[in-house]
Amino acid sequence: MAEASKKILVVDDDRVILTFAERLLASRGHEVKTAADGFEALNILSAYTPDIIFFDLIMPKIDGDKLIQIVRSMPRLEKCFLVIVSAAVAETDFNFGETGADYYVAKGPFSAMAENFLAAVRAADAPHPVEPRKPVLGLEHVYSRQLTRELLSRNRHLETILESMSEGILEVYSGKVVYANAAAVQMLGLPVRKMLTASPVDLFPGEVRERIAALARLPGERPAETEPDRPLEVHGRELLVKRLPVKGDETTAIWMITDVTERRRLESQIQHIQKMEALGTIAAGVAHNFRNTLTEILVNSQLIQLNHKDQPELQEIAARIHSSVKRGARLVDGLLHFSRKEIRREFHPIDLAAVIREALAVAEGSFGSRIRIEARVPETLWVLGDATGLSQVLMNLFTNARDAMPAGGVLGVEARQEGGSAVLVVSDTGCGMDAETIEKCFDPFFTTKPVGRGTGLGLSTAYGIIKSHDGRIRVESRPGSGTVFHIHLPCVAAAGPAEEAAPRGLARGRGETVLFVDDEGEILRAMEGLLRVLNYRPLCTSSPEEAIRLYRLRKPDLVLLDVNMPGIGGIECGRRILEIDPEARIVLFTGCELEPQPSADACGEGLIGRGTLKKPADLKELSEVLASVLRCQKPAGQEASAIPAQPPAGEGEAASGLSPDGARARRVSKREVS
Repeated sequence: MAEASKKILVVDDDRVILTFAERLLASRGHEVKTAADGFEALNILSAYTPDIIFFDLIMPKIDGDKLIQIVRSMPRLEKCFLVIVSAAVAETDFNFGETGADYYVAKGPFSAMAENFLAAVRAADAPHPVEPRKPVLGLEHVYSRQLTRELLSRNRHLETILESMSEGILEVYSGKVVYANAAAVQMLGLPVRKMLTASPVDLFPGEVRERIAALARLPGERPAETEPDRPLEVHGRELLVKRLPVKGDETTAIWMITDVTERRRLESQIQHIQKMEALGTIAAGVAHNFRNTLTEILVNSQLIQLNHKDQPELQEIAARIHSSVKRGARLVDGLLHFSRKEIRREFHPIDLAAVIREALAVAEGSFGSRIRIEARVPETLWVLGDATGLSQVLMNLFTNARDAMPAGGVLGVEARQEGGSAVLVVSDTGCGMDAETIEKCFDPFFTTKPVGRGTGLGLSTAYGIIKSHDGRIRVESRPGSGTVFHIHLPCVAAAGPAEEAAPRGLARGRGETVLFVDDEGEILRAMEGLLRVLNYRPLCTSSPEEAIRLYRLRKPDLVLLDVNMPGIGGIECGRRILEIDPEARIVLFTGCELEPQPSADACGEGLIGRGTLKKPADLKELSEVLASVLRCQKPAGQEASAIPAQPPAGEGEAASGLSPDGARARRVSKREVS
């Protein structure tokens, strides 16, 4: 019975094989078309639907196995019978199952090949494919060649390297893609069959395409690339593309695609950290100077209160000044929390769950019925920290959530323990933030609220407080989808009940001499009055060097010492006084963070721990610190003593009779000391 005529396509880069196959098959009444490479084959297949395709396995530009994959993905060629024709099957470890072909013919003598070609045509008419398709027809006529085996092995090694690279690789021949590795497929989000034979320009979407087209138009003899500082935005990735010429082949180029998304993210984080550190340094400097000014105002307002007790109008004005100073001090604390340069509080084990419940109680009482609060908080959740600071973090987050939901919504609060961390999640269903706002939300003084509605210090303060607790805070948000803050803090073991200290009044002195050193003249003058009120004898100077000479001459009972001063500064001044008198009582009066100072001698050890007073300090704080250091502090290396310090010899009676109006402070100049 005569064979039915079939449409056949033969693809091989060997013209002799093409001529042989075309004559053989056409003589049997079949319609035959030939293609010298994969490109030509795909062009033919765009308008031609064959019944059988014969493929050479190894061809330039597009191999037979890749061409088969493309054909198998074309629905109209689903029933096409695919035959691999190659001698390489005898020279390499050939995996028949991975090719997707229906039949295999080994190249060999033409007589044997003719018989095997016709057998393949007959197999195409079989009702069911014969399984398995082994052995390969004609394999007995093929002899393995060692050189070919080595070349094929090397080719596999190179392909393995290309497929394992993190960079995307495209081989482009005559403006068409003939190879794409796995990384390129993943980055561009296209299947291989759509990438092969396509122009590189067509692989990129939207606005990016024009930039790729501009790259493709550049002269091909030199490397070219997209701007490194302007990555291409492709499917949520940031990509850089470089085109490299192939030496000796002007028609071929290698396109390298690098995913810089993670690198750009890390660079952005580093820049953000550096920016935050720079802003923190500026904030710390501003805060120090502001605290000096607040100290001047507070001390003078307290003098008004003390010296004019019979004038209610002045008392009221002074009270308002005092209240404003305290608000200013809280603003400074916010700056220093952000910069993480605040004077360190002594952290204790606290129950974060209790802090959360207290903050929620405040929020429930002030947010109104439009905002529903959903909380999931455990019975206890212990962390090492400062309850006041963490409560401030919570209230800042709650307030921001409220302001983001003017029409109402849900404030979610969840706390739990994960391993060694306490995790706190605060969420809202408000307006959310875009990427630019998220980038700046922790910056001091940055706010999206109308003028007068916010200082811009809420989140920057929260950031600083969490960092000072060795914690982490991050934010997730999208416009219209609300905002979620994640906070992680180290957990600690639960603490026992703490004893509450009984309230105390002003702790007055017993006529002791206090050497006060500060380079701010207004603070010097005002502190003289407060020290008189507390029944001390003030001895004031603005120079650290002068303070050292004064200590040698007068041996005061206590030194109240500013830290940031011109010249040798307060810390070095204190160390030199300790060299003169290791038992000197020193209180550091400062508006900045104090770090332990390295010292090789015993005199410098423990200087900061002897006593500190934070600017601006009110009268009660001043009185308690001075009394504590004078009466309760042990000298370095000795046991603490409860025996009150006695006034200097010969001065007890005069000191005991001092009053706020009768005591006279001495401001000593360099002339008096020399």
